[in-house]
Amino acid sequence: MPLHDRLNIDLLSPAAVTRKAETLGVEKAKNTIRSTVMLGILAGSFIAFAGEFYTVVIYDTHLGPSITKLLGGLAFSLGLILVVVAGAELFTGNTLLIIAYMTRKITFGQLLRNWALVYLGNFLGAIGTVLLIYFSEQWKLGNYAFAAQAIKIAADKVNSDLWIAFVRGILANSLVVLAVWLSYSGRTLTDKVLAVIFPVTAFVSSGFEHSIANMYFIPFGMLLKLNPEAAAAALAAYPDLHLANLNVAGFVLRNLLPVTLGNIIGGAVLVGLVYWFVYLHKKV
Repeated sequence: MPLHDRLNIDLLSPAAVTRKAETLGVEKAKNTIRSTVMLGILAGSFIAFAGEFYTVVIYDTHLGPSITKLLGGLAFSLGLILVVVAGAELFTGNTLLIIAYMTRKITFGQLLRNWALVYLGNFLGAIGTVLLIYFSEQWKLGNYAFAAQAIKIAADKVNSDLWIAFVRGILANSLVVLAVWLSYSGRTLTDKVLAVIFPVTAFVSSGFEHSIANMYFIPFGMLLKLNPEAAAAALAAYPDLHLANLNVAGFVLRNLLPVTLGNIIGGAVLVGLVYWFVYLHKKV
């Protein structure tokens, strides 16, 4: 069989992926509350584990910033790989439900219901993992160097300009949803894993903002800020660090809100609506 024909069998075409996204959107929107929230909790935990792995990888590389960011991005790919392969509901990926809404297969109420339940589940999963990692005392690694890095990550996020956080949210979820999109086209485990790695590595290495990842990074930093040894290590390692905004208000208003809005636009508009318009919108 010619190579071109084999590739056509192995991989779904962009049009077929769009139809698959529509079908999956209908299934997700009609899932029960219990299943939706539980799968959301799993996804929040998976992304939080990826955040912890990211911090372990970068906190003492002693390499240049570009290589360190690249290694961190590769490590963070674990989160979406677990979501895609193990099966879970991630809010940012579920912005693709916009396709099923635009084809009138689900209602606007079903769309918002799914987003709200999954977002809640993601938050619960992330916060639960924050507590587990905190009580594991993993943050004492490297004589509190891990804790210092974790606090710096969180502080940088809550001190970012709101507009910058919003735009970085758009860019992040454009890449995350494209990773999900590429995974839909694959038929094997290898296809799906490879499809996820590069877009996720790109968004993390670039410093873009992902709302669910920040549900781990910022609360973990907030918790460590309350520990005298961890806070002292952070200020010693990064003398110019500003911790005043590392609190609940800073988390929600200065980061989570603008980043979540950006994530919706990046996933639903720049990816979902574009592919819907190209392949499923009535031709004129």
